[in-house]
Parts: sequence; C-alpha cells; structure tokens
Amino acid sequence: MPIEELTAGDASSTALPIVDVVVLHGLSESSLGTLTDRGTGVIWIRDLFLPQCPAIRILTYDYDTRDLLRPGTGIVDPLSSLAHTFLGELVAERALADAFNRPLVFLCHGFGGLLLKRTLALSHSRLGRSTERLRSIYVSTYAILFLGTPHQGMPKSALHFAHDPTSAGPSQFMLSLLVGSEMLNEVADQFMPIMKQYRLFNFWEELQSTINSTTTYIVHRDSAAPHWADTEQCGIRAAHQDMMKFPTVRASGYTVVAEALTRYIKSATSTIEARWLNEKEFLDAEHRRQAEELLKPQIDLGSSHPLYRKKASSSGSERSFGPPDEVTTPEGTEFSQNLCDSRTGRLSYWGVFWVDASTRENAELGFSKLGEVAGKGSNFLAGKHWLSRCRKPWLLVLDNADDPEVEVSDYIPIDGGGHILITTRNPSARMYATAGDIRFSGMDPEEGINLLLKSAYTPDASSYRDHQREQLARSLGAELGYLALALSQAGATIRRNIYSLEQYLRVYVGYRDRLLPKSMSISVNHTNAITTWEIPFQKIERQMSMQNKDAVDLMHLFAFLHFDGIYESIFRSPAASSTDEDFNGVVYPDIIMSSRKHTEVAQARLRQALGVLTDHSLIDFDPEARSYSQHPVVHRWARDRLDQDEQLMALTRTIGLLARSISPYLEASGRGFRRSLVPHMESCLQKLENFAPSFPSTIGSANSIERFAWVYAECGLWKRAKALQKRLIKFRTKRLGRKHEDTIRATSSLAQTFWNLFDLPSTIEQQRRVVAARRWLWPAWFAYYVGPLWMPDFVNYYTALSDLTMVLWLAGVRDVSKVIGIRASAGLLRYLGPDDPVTLNAMFNLARTLFHLREWDRAHSLMILVLRKRKKLFGLDHPDTLMVRNELGVFYCERQQHLAIAERLISNVLQTRKVVLGEEHAYTLWSVNDLSKVLCERGQGLEAASMLEDIIPIVTRTLGDEHVGMMMTKGNLANAYVSSQKWVEAEQLLAQIARSLPTDHPDWIRAVSGHVFVQIKLHQWSEAESNCLEVMELIRRKKVLPKRNPRAVAITEQLSHIYFATGRPRESDALKTEFAGMNSDFTEKRYRIAPGS
Repeated sequence: MPIEELTAGDASSTALPIVDVVVLHGLSESSLGTLTDRGTGVIWIRDLFLPQCPAIRILTYDYDTRDLLRPGTGIVDPLSSLAHTFLGELVAERALADAFNRPLVFLCHGFGGLLLKRTLALSHSRLGRSTERLRSIYVSTYAILFLGTPHQGMPKSALHFAHDPTSAGPSQFMLSLLVGSEMLNEVADQFMPIMKQYRLFNFWEELQSTINSTTTYIVHRDSAAPHWADTEQCGIRAAHQDMMKFPTVRASGYTVVAEALTRYIKSATSTIEARWLNEKEFLDAEHRRQAEELLKPQIDLGSSHPLYRKKASSSGSERSFGPPDEVTTPEGTEFSQNLCDSRTGRLSYWGVFWVDASTRENAELGFSKLGEVAGKGSNFLAGKHWLSRCRKPWLLVLDNADDPEVEVSDYIPIDGGGHILITTRNPSARMYATAGDIRFSGMDPEEGINLLLKSAYTPDASSYRDHQREQLARSLGAELGYLALALSQAGATIRRNIYSLEQYLRVYVGYRDRLLPKSMSISVNHTNAITTWEIPFQKIERQMSMQNKDAVDLMHLFAFLHFDGIYESIFRSPAASSTDEDFNGVVYPDIIMSSRKHTEVAQARLRQALGVLTDHSLIDFDPEARSYSQHPVVHRWARDRLDQDEQLMALTRTIGLLARSISPYLEASGRGFRRSLVPHMESCLQKLENFAPSFPSTIGSANSIERFAWVYAECGLWKRAKALQKRLIKFRTKRLGRKHEDTIRATSSLAQTFWNLFDLPSTIEQQRRVVAARRWLWPAWFAYYVGPLWMPDFVNYYTALSDLTMVLWLAGVRDVSKVIGIRASAGLLRYLGPDDPVTLNAMFNLARTLFHLREWDRAHSLMILVLRKRKKLFGLDHPDTLMVRNELGVFYCERQQHLAIAERLISNVLQTRKVVLGEEHAYTLWSVNDLSKVLCERGQGLEAASMLEDIIPIVTRTLGDEHVGMMMTKGNLANAYVSSQKWVEAEQLLAQIARSLPTDHPDWIRAVSGHVFVQIKLHQWSEAESNCLEVMELIRRKKVLPKRNPRAVAITEQLSHIYFATGRPRESDALKTEFAGMNSDFTEKRYRIAPGS
C-alpha cells in the first residue's frame, strides 16, 4: 500500500493522536528503507521517538521511482503526476480515518521534499467546489523537516547516485534535478508564496558519498539549506543516503530532529485550528465571488477581436496569452517564432522586430540594424528612439535575455504603439512583465511526436506513422523534453540515416551523458538541444572526406562570427594588398585558402562544405538575402565544444579572415559589405576581451584591429573606433616606436576620429604629433635631398599638413590654416598632380579656409575645380563629393548669391546622406543645419526653425548637449527665430549660447552680436549696451580683432545705434570717429552665430 501507518496496532497509548507525521522517502529507496538503520534494523521514528511522543500517528508514503530513473519511459512531467496521486491518496486516507482537519508535520528525505512542495502548491490551488477538499493538506500542514532536499538542484557529479545501471546514461528526469533546472525553478516559484505559513527546518549532509569511484556530495549545503528567512537549518554528520537513519538516540542528528519534531507537535494544534476558521471564511468569500462571476453578462470575443486570448497548452495545464505589454517566457524562442509567423501575428502587427538580447553587444547591434533599416542611422539609440516614436502596432521580441548582467530595461522602448515579448531562462527577468508570464517546458506530447516523425520521415500517409514508431517517438520525445528545436534536429539526423529511430534513443542518452560534465551544459533543455547537434556533427568529423573536413573548419569559424547575416563573400573576399604576413602569419584552413583563388572549382568546394552544414541543419540558408545563419543555441554550442586552445585558434583565424576581407582603400562600392561585417567584428572583439583583455598583443592582431577601426569609423561608430585606435597606438608606440610608419598612420586615423567627434583639442594634439613625426620620417630617396632639413618636401608630410589645415579651419585658427593649406596643396600638386584624391582633399581643405577668410573668388574657384574632379573620379553620391557639394551651397548662401542653387545643392546632399548614412548621422545633421541657413536667407525662417527643432532631441541623444554640434544647431535655430521674428525665443537661446562660450572662442563675438541684435529689437537697451561694452573692451585692450574686422565693425555699429536710440548722439559720433569703417544703415542686419558658418 502506498500509505501505511507505522503506529497501527501499537497498544502503548490509547490517547487519540493530535498530529499526523508523514514520512516521504527519496529516490531509489522506500519509506522503511530510508528510516531503517542497516546495522541494527532500528526504525528510529517508531522505536526511538514514538515512545517519547505517543500522541502522534506516523504515516509513510511509498512511490515507485524506477520509471523516473530509466530513459525512454515517455513520462511527461512526472513530478506533477506524483503530486496529484499523493495528494489524492493522503486526503482520502485522512478522511477515512476521521482526521481530515488534523495538523500535519512532514519528514522528507531528498527528492521527497520536492514532491511535498509540489503537492502543497497543488493543494493550495484547488478552489473549485468539487476540489476544495484537496485544500485540506495545504491548510493542515504546520511544519516540514527537509533532510537533504535539493531545493536548488544537485551537482552533475551526483547524477549517477540513483542511476539505472542498465541505461547508457541518466534519464531526462534526473537531468531535471540538476542545479538551475526549469523544473526546480518552477517548484520554487510555486512554493514561495505559501512557504511563510509553515515552520521549516532544512538539514544538509556533512559527509560525502562515493559513486562509481567518485566522491561527492549528493546535495550541497547551499542547495539543501538555502538562505530562506525565518527558517531553521542544521547539518547532520552523515552521507546523503544515511541522513534519516538513527540507530540510537545518541546518533548524529537525532537530538536535533527529535527536538524539532517534539516542538512542532506541541504547538501545531492551536495554529491549525485557527487556520481552519480562517479557511472557512475564505471559502465562503470565494464562493460568493464565483457566483457573482456567473451572474455577469457574457461578452463573446471572437477570434478576430483584438482582446481575444488564445489558449496554449504548457506542461499539461492551460495558460493564457494575448497581445501583452511584456511577457517573460523562459525557453520561449519557438513560441515567439510561431506567434510572429502565425496569421494572427502577421495581421495584428505592422512590424515584428527580433533582437538577440543574449549580450549587450548583440542587443545594441540589433537596435542599430533597426535604426539603419528605418533610415535613422546605424546606432543603438537611433533604433530604440525610432521604435519609441512609432505609433503603428509593432511587436519587439527580446530573445535569449538570459544573462543577469544584461540590464533588459535598457532595451525596452519608453513609448510607442507596440508590445514587447521577452524570452529568457532567467527567472528574475519576470520583474519586467506587466502583462504576465508564461513558463514553457516543451511542446504538447502529441504535437511533439508528430513533429519528430514528420522531421524523420517523408509524410507518406501509409508509412510515416504507425504504432511502433509512435511508441519509440514518445520515449525519445520525453527524453528530449519535447523541445521543438531538439525534436527537429533529431528527426533530421534520423532522416539522413545517421541513426535509425530504434537506435537513436540509446545513442542520444550516451552522448548526453558524456556532454554533461562539460561546462557548456548550462541547463537541461540546453543539454537536450546540443546533444542532438553533437550526434550528426561527430559523424561529420569522423568521415574524412574533403567536404566534411571543410565543413568542420567552417563550423569553427561560424562559432565566432555573429550568428546571423553570414555572407559567402566573407570567406572568399581577401582584400587587395593583403597577405597572411599582414595578419601574423595565421595558418588558415584549406577551404579558406582555396576560396581565395576565385575559381569555379574553389567556389564549388566552398558551397559543398556549406551544403554539408546546411543539410545537417547546423546552419540555415536564406535564399533571398543569400546569407547563412545559426540558431543562437547552436552558435554557442559550436564554440563551447572546443577547448581553450582550439577556441583561441579559431578566434584568431576568424579575426584575420574578417580583417583580410576589408580593403585598405575602403572603396565606396564595398561600403555595404563592410557595414555587414560590423556584427561579426563585435562578436569577435567580445570574445577577444575574454581571452586577452589587453589586446592587441602581436603585430598581426594589431593590423586586424586597425582595419576593424576603419570600418567602425566609416559606419559613423566613432566612439567604438576611438577605443580601438587608442589601444592600437599604445601597442605600436611600445612595440614599434612613435615615429614608425604604422604608428603614425594609426595616430592620423585617431585624429580623424576625434575630428568626427568634434573633439578639436584632441584632434589638434594628435595631428600635430603626426606632422612632427612626418617632419623627420623621410622616405629613402630623401637622402639625396639638398634643401633645408626644416623644410621637408615629400608627399606624406604634405598630406599631414593638409589634415592639419582641416583641423585648424574648424578650430577657427584660419590664418595659420591658410598658410599650411597653401603649402600642402602646392606640394601635393607637384608630386601627385591635380587629379589625385589626396591632392583634391588638400585643395578642398584650403578652399574652406579661404571661404571663411572671405577670400571669395579663390575659394569658389577651388571648390568648383574639386567638385568637377570628384564627380568624375567618384560619382555624384560619394561622401567626398557630397562634402564639397554641401560646402558650395553654404558658400552661395554666405554670399547671398544663387540661393535657389544653394538650396537645391544642400537639399540633394541631405536626401542622399539620409539614405546612405541615416537620418541621425552627424553629417546628415550637419546638412540640416546648412539647409536652415539657406531657408533663412530665402525668407523661410519658420520652416528652418521647424527643421532644427526636430533635430534638437536627435543631437542630444546622439552627440550630447555639450557637443559643438549642439551649439551649432542652437545657433542656427536662433538665426531661424530671428528670421521669423520670434524675438523672445531667439533672445533666450542666444543668451544661453553666449554664456556657454569662453570669451576667447572664435564664435563668442558673433554670438554676442546676434544676442545684441535681438535685444535691440526687444528694446532691452541696458542689457544690449552692457554686452557691447564687454566686447569693445576686448577689442580695444586685448586686440582680439582688428578694428576694421567685419565682426568688430558690426558690434561697434550696434553700440552706436544704442547710443543714438537712448538719446546719446555724442557718444555715437565718437564711436564713428574711432571706427571709421562703420556704416550708419545696420539696424536690419541679421547676425548668424553658428560655429563654422
């Protein structure tokens, strides 16, 4: 009988029992076996304890665990089945014994504690009139003693302590007892809300057990005695199997256990009586609530209604889901895919966006791609902001958000018209759920069997499904946890005749057993899935054909690329001028060396190897995108199955492979391909951080990192480029010296990055280092140079001067910029000629400097010349051509000439940059600013102001409020306000700008002049006069500007007008005498104050 009474027939006491003590045994034992000392035969609770505490009834419950320990029995959710049976039998036994309300104290060993926790949670949930009697166990339980219960799981080393010796490995059920398993998490979640009303005592084993020559704890202390509040705990000096065997009252642990039992028995009655009174009130209230629900009018929500909630079966119970705000779903990737692919999902959402949230890098890359697709810019904030502003119904899936270190809230849009679905194995992620959560532990068994058989056999109605196959599939499906991913892969292996359905279960269990000790087995479901890939992959490894060897080599490279968007061109596109020596002499697999030949035979070999991986479902091929991908779990398995040395070799090869595919010339035609490499570069760098945090460490790895930085900079990811370039310069300076050509090249690239980040002091510092190094780094032929050594005359030096010209132009040091620019242009013209791109860069940098020095004709001639040649060399939409087209439009605007042409030029550049770079790229925002100037000149100030107001939040988000780009935008916005006569708004903004600039900044006087102009319009005479006098003081005493400089004249005219308007004509006349260049007609002038304008 499952329930037996040990006190039956005991005539030592005639008193009616006041408490039922129930004993639950663990695995591979019986109740009497767990209580009986093997040496003496003493059943301690009956022979030692009962005489001292006779007012109890001792019950034991036996359950058969043999089917749980044997793989392939096909039992689904065995713990739930055991709990239902135990609850029903215990309630019935107590009812027949007239002990329905009697207090209960449980004594549980090992797995018996998990069974009790699941049973109490089940009892607590029975609220219907026909099942509420089952709540009696939940209500009557007073205390629980857990002895060696694996609350948080067992270690892998203990898996075989209750192992069926006839099996190739442990069963799926045994795997579910491992630390961190879904079953244990589910039991803990169900027990947590009710545990506070029980007295709990946790005991742990203090002696190790020996299993197959391995000595280990079956349940570690942290698992047996978690840190629960208000819970007693104690160790017992015994091995796990002997924790509940006490031969005498002096045996280790007996005193503590007996004292706790006695104490609980004495105090149980009054507490349980009070609890039953509360239970009656609770059930009465619950019955009334249920009656009221029945009386409410029923509303029929058809399946097309937006609030319709579909039913999904999960672990034998129905769970509801619908369009939620957030849903946290452990192991829910397949569910998410089905929801998105279903007709309901396609009709409910305008767009479905999938972001891999397994790491910060992957999540940010996902949003960057979203921003790029939306045309907002290829960066994380652009994608997230666009989704926040999108009012159409969308679904965002944050997939594989398992890492507790990843702050999921960073990837949740703060607004928008969509829903968010989070799939995770991390239970704490439930805190983000605002609409509920669903726990997935596998498919419905019948659906899973059908999926397995369809994957394994051609769906021929006459043969693919029969009784024998269904039974075998049921056994295999249970061991696979009915995971769709594992079932599909197992079916694919069977379909290719690697193993038959009859063979697969035993082979699978053996493989799984060998994989378990490895660190890559992070959960039961993870282990189930990776085992199904390990089986066909080892078969590929064992077959020594060329295509199989190539497939293995490719798989190792795939493991370190990003799992999505893997193009064939990565493997067959070595960049021009790239050699293996450039990348530290990495020895690449034969398949990569062959693919470099670009012959039909080589390409066929590559595709055959990829075909092997595709045929075994290890990678997927998207024919539309012509790209390959891997499931994230496969991707991790492919990497983790390698040892440390193998991983480092594969990572080194992958980094070199990517670097070799990046052309040193960065041709415009390859920009799209290079942008597709960014996720793969991020994946490699993330792994490299783990292996070598101080990278680079070799010349070859430094060369690879340099090319990665080029791509980041080209894609506008300048902060990422800066970080790599700083590492690179530090390494090369130490290894090669500051004046080595490679170090100088890296320093020049860093200066360009600082330029794009508008960090002018750092740009100037780096560029001066380049010029200083170039001055003394002469080419070989320079030994024959007879000129003065302090006047270098070679291309690299002139190129460095050209770059410095550009920096000094933006920094406002334009007189020096002009001198340097003239020299650079002349030298490059002499050596390279007028059609070389380097010469054109120098000429353009000089043209901008001359433009801002108001040398109009020379500047215009140079711009037209550069534009014509760049259009011929690069085309109309090349970034360099766009730059000069934009600048020419600004030139016409400044001259107030050809304004229609200026507007057309800058508008076309803006639209092209939006498409090529994205709406939130810094150069795109620059074009918006320049277009606003033209619109103001054409009397369209309101339109200009609207454009600039729209990009202010973007500039804040992408560049920051302190960035010079923000000051430029605010300056142009103030100019637009002036143009549209919005004086108050203009005054507030100009005051803010003037205060933020130091007095020695080249744009400070312009800002103050603009502020004064608006203050005059608002008749703020005293404030305007004070600002003018502050500038005049600097002009007179510190000589910051010549008196005839246009800016000095403008501020003087304004001050003269203030004097005249406030009745002080003599002071006005005195100013006109001091500044002879003044003009009396000035009051309607506008003063643009944007930096760089």
